[in-house]
Amino acid sequence: MSNIPKEFEPSFIAEQSASEQHMYRAEVSSKEPMASVLKNNPEIYFVTPKGRKDWGNWAFKPGAYYDTTIGSKHDYWRDEDLPKPSKDIARLRSDMLRWGYCKVEDGMSAEQVATIRQRVLDQAEGEKLAGIAQRTPSGQNINCCVNKGRCFELFVEQHPSIAQGGPLVEQLVTEALGPGWVCTSLIAAISLKGGVPQALHQDQGNALDSRSPMTINILTAITDVDETTGGTLIIPGSHLVLSEAVRQGKPVGKLPPAINLEAKAGTMVITDGRLLHGTGINHTDNPRIVMLNGMQQPWLRQQENWMLSVRPEVLQRASEKLLHRMGYQATTGTQTNEGHGFGARGLPGEAAGATVDFRLADDVGEYHRVGELGPYSSESELNAPYTLREVVGRARAGGVSAPVGIGERGLV
Repeated sequence: MSNIPKEFEPSFIAEQSASEQHMYRAEVSSKEPMASVLKNNPEIYFVTPKGRKDWGNWAFKPGAYYDTTIGSKHDYWRDEDLPKPSKDIARLRSDMLRWGYCKVEDGMSAEQVATIRQRVLDQAEGEKLAGIAQRTPSGQNINCCVNKGRCFELFVEQHPSIAQGGPLVEQLVTEALGPGWVCTSLIAAISLKGGVPQALHQDQGNALDSRSPMTINILTAITDVDETTGGTLIIPGSHLVLSEAVRQGKPVGKLPPAINLEAKAGTMVITDGRLLHGTGINHTDNPRIVMLNGMQQPWLRQQENWMLSVRPEVLQRASEKLLHRMGYQATTGTQTNEGHGFGARGLPGEAAGATVDFRLADDVGEYHRVGELGPYSSESELNAPYTLREVVGRARAGGVSAPVGIGERGLV
């Protein structure tokens, strides 16, 4: 070890690596745009969550960002042509570009809403009884919904049988993100009386200077939402203001006031991931339920670890579309498994990039991974039932060769 050059020693490297010498220091350490948002908009602040004993006991500050109403009642916004519920795709496109959100009218029928609402309420109660409910500052979340009812599996797919407006929603998401996008999570968010408002934030945590979103959220109202029930707080148009400030390297100045989202049950609200938003205050005695369905570029890490969390029976019956949405379809740059997926395009059902069989094999203790091999390896080691060999073989059996030639012997 004494022959190691001093330039490789941790102590020497540390001496040569003061923070001012770091590459991309300004970009990596920048807290913009939120630093200037908070500095120049003091009415926006973090409301400390309360524990069970103090639930509901927090100081409401008049004039704070959450002390607001819906756009049509707000002095600042009432004369603006803010998004209205619509089935007109041209209007929805226009609203997304200008305001950062649009409202798909009757995206779910009354019957579809009733199905989801009952499943959410039953699951919420069951998780409380089991002692595993996730309490949030505003109420309760139900996570990884895809495991908790067939209706949720269909919801991830935006299947018309559970979301009649699904095809229209998918078209708008594809226009925003491009083809191949995946689902990052599906959460049922329940807001209860006494909860605190969520701090305004952006869901897109990177590429904040982008001219188009990297993430899209679909907020589906399962109950009516408005200023009384805890309608999501948003600042219309903030997606453009913040992105432009980052591109120009300038601080964000004074922002327009936030409003509460207004949407009847069944409305599917599509939001740009750069839009400032947060959970509002539920002033009523009834739970406010919103389904949060995030979509994103396939190269971003998903919020929900679908690779581990999805139940085997869900994977076994999953459609090619659902598997793709959850990220079980590899491309060269994402989710390859022991090399399987290099060169794949990430298309639903594409055998050259399908990875679900690795997970299903692991579920039953039969995932045989390739380990150390060499010219000294025994025949039994070389001919072991490696899962990789089986998956590639099935892909080839369908007339699809493995993109990088996995399975060929004698390569130099």
